[in-house]
Amino acid sequence: MYGMTNCVKCRCGDDLSFVSADQFGSYIEIPGGNIRVPLGYVGVLAPLLRDLPSCCVRYCKPVSCIRWGAVNEACPRAIVKCRDGEEFPADYVIVTVSLGVLKHQHAKLFLPGLPAEKVEAINKLGYGHVNKIFLEYARPFWVWREGSINLAWSAEELANRCDWVKGVVNVEELPNSQHVLCAWVCGREATDMELCSDEEVVESMTTVLRQFTGDPTLPYPANILRTKWCMDQYFAGAYSYMAMESTIGHQCDLASPIPDSCEAVPPILLFAGEATIPGHYSTVHGARLSGIREAERIIQLTKQFNGPPKKVPAKS
Repeated sequence: MYGMTNCVKCRCGDDLSFVSADQFGSYIEIPGGNIRVPLGYVGVLAPLLRDLPSCCVRYCKPVSCIRWGAVNEACPRAIVKCRDGEEFPADYVIVTVSLGVLKHQHAKLFLPGLPAEKVEAINKLGYGHVNKIFLEYARPFWVWREGSINLAWSAEELANRCDWVKGVVNVEELPNSQHVLCAWVCGREATDMELCSDEEVVESMTTVLRQFTGDPTLPYPANILRTKWCMDQYFAGAYSYMAMESTIGHQCDLASPIPDSCEAVPPILLFAGEATIPGHYSTVHGARLSGIREAERIIQLTKQFNGPPKKVPAKS
């Protein structure tokens, strides 16, 4: 039982007491299984980047504020201000930051602030915490393609442990390596793991593997590499899930442009990202589809206005 709940916990990245059982089925599984892309995500992005004009993508430019809704025709519809003081005027702004960043920073990121229904969606949707630990061994102790190790902690073990290790849900082989294992750490424990040193993580993981395999001679890994998504200021976690008070309507509200279609002002702020697409949240393909959705929205608006949008005062 606890092995199964651990697997479900890995799907959402949080304690299952926070997860909506009613909305859990709103996630759509695409037929065909997972696909491994050669070279990883770089292989997906590189062809797109090659088609962009040089110098149009700015790196290491954290944004401090997005001013939107110009009050007169002399001002841009939006201004994106970076922490280094540089400003970028814009007709449209597609916001693709994670739900975690929105939860932590929406109040100071947007000026004026977001409407109430957008803030409610940000607060009501769940956001999980997941990390991976890659362990490389000089001499593998496992049989290649034997399968994953799913850690079925007992209720007593979960109650008695107070360290991050109880957040380890499984340990799996990497498809293209016979020397590396990948451990998944989920929930609050994923954040706690980030506070530990590499040496502490190696020691704890070796103890767990020895316990669950029953082999006290199991070796220490030669190298370790781990993600730290929870404390990364640009992500603040992993991916969204449907919490107890979440609805599909909240995902739609998060995706809705501002101002909305009921107002005379053409949209200024557009929102994309995995949390904004019902049925495909928490996935890479969901994030990609949402980006295409908002790009298409701008294309249609540009066709509608035969160029830049009308400048009508939105907010003061």
